[in-house]
Amino acid sequence: MLYQTSKISPASLEESMRCCQEQLRQHLRDYAIEVRQLAYTLPNGVGEHAFLQLSVRMGTTADHVTVEGS
Repeated sequence: MLYQTSKISPASLEESMRCCQEQLRQHLRDYAIEVRQLAYTLPNGVGEHAFLQLSVRMGTTADHVTVEGS
């Protein structure tokens, strides 16, 4: 049985990768917000600071764009 192979152009592959990366960054931003919200619900604020720092790191990572091939 022969399978037809489809060729994906480099431009199409690059566009797909950018789309996936943007979706992943948005998910990470959303999770950072959830972590921040959870931090404010901790009893007596125990561990709140660590969760807030984690949320900031997650948001910063999501906003950091790596340009490959430069």
